Order: sequence, then C-alpha cells, then structure tokens
Amino acid sequence: MNRKRWMLGAVALAVVAAVALAPNFLPFRDPGLPAGQADGAYVNYCCGTIELRDGEMVLGGGQTVGFELRVDEAGPYLLPDAYVGTWEDRGFEVDGTRTSVKLRLDRIPEPNRIDLPAARGWYRFERKVPVKLPEPR
Repeated sequence: MNRKRWMLGAVALAVVAAVALAPNFLPFRDPGLPAGQADGAYVNYCCGTIELRDGEMVLGGGQTVGFELRVDEAGPYLLPDAYVGTWEDRGFEVDGTRTSVKLRLDRIPEPNRIDLPAARGWYRFERKVPVKLPEPR
C-alpha cells in the first residue's frame, strides 16, 4: 500500500510541475495591448507619415501593414506584421520576407513619437497635432 501511495504522490507532483512549467515551453501568444491606444498620425520629413488606426499602420498614405502594440523591459513598441523600414530617405520599405523590427514609442496611451530603427541610427516620427480652427462667430 505504501508503494501505491508513493507512486500516486510522484505522479501528482509530476503533473503539478508540468502545469507550472508549461508556459515556458508551449507557444503561448501574448495578446498585446489595445492597438487604439497609439492611434494618430506621426510625421518625419524624410519619409512621410505613419498613420495608426486600430491595429493598422498606413505608411505614406499608401501601403497598409497590421501591427500589435506591446510592452517589454525597454518600454512600449509597435510590432508590424512585416518588416517596415525607410527607403533611402524617400519613403518606406515593406518586406514580408524579412523579420519585422520593433518601432519604439515614448509612452502609451497617446504617444508623442515613434522611433523607427535604421542602418544609420533612428528616424523619429513626431505626432502630428490636428489644427484647430477658430469657432465661427
């Protein structure tokens, strides 16, 4: 009877250990943050405008790339569905065959800037503040 209890205890301990360690080995997906927290238009005069709208990034008024809003030890960032970079100071490069890079935000919600990594440093995109027209009299 003691041997049976010992085996049952060992199996129970193994199950508890497997459940506790499972998140480290199984491909769980981090759902990220609500993408709308970064919505807005961001501009850099080298490349154009990045417009963020509920999980979609519109680059220079043309190409659209999905993204997730996440946070790591360095702070908030956007993780595009494809590689997004600058193209020789003339626009954006989107490449689905390359690994996407993190586009860093200064804060969430309502960031003031997006920093896009490049071969020679970073390109900073500043939030474009909408112009408020005076109220008609």
